Amino acid sequence: MAAKWPDWRVTESDDRAAVWIGHLRPAKTTYRIRMFYRVPRLLERTTVKQAQPRVYVERPELQRKPGNPEGDLPHVYWINGDRPQGEACLCLFDPDHEWSICDWLADTTVPWTSTWLYWYEAWLVTGIWFGPGRHDGDFTDVGRKGLETEEV
Repeated sequence: MAAKWPDWRVTESDDRAAVWIGHLRPAKTTYRIRMFYRVPRLLERTTVKQAQPRVYVERPELQRKPGNPEGDLPHVYWINGDRPQGEACLCLFDPDHEWSICDWLADTTVPWTSTWLYWYEAWLVTGIWFGPGRHDGDFTDVGRKGLETEEV
């Protein structure tokens, strides 16, 4: 990660998981991003959706547009389905084929986060999500902040 994204720092880690904090500026705004990833155990029954990295925008807070046909905040997963108070996890890839545990986060997840933020900024102006994607429901198996609440 540090070789491609020197601004990104590991803030928490253990033998199978890490939390990175970094900044991205896809267009007009600089965003502080938090990414959590836990390597699944070899024999763990895990779907790609459960194993994929979790990416959150810490600041500025993502704006919602109540009543928008694309949704109050499109292309996010709501942790444990808690939309009113929950933290939005960015929907960055098709859960069936765009990401695997063999992919480098610095080569996939971070650039895809920047692209998601670019489409988000366009959505703020137009109310239309121009980016690609297929949304596949909410996460019900993860916590919010870091290693202390994620299942490691």
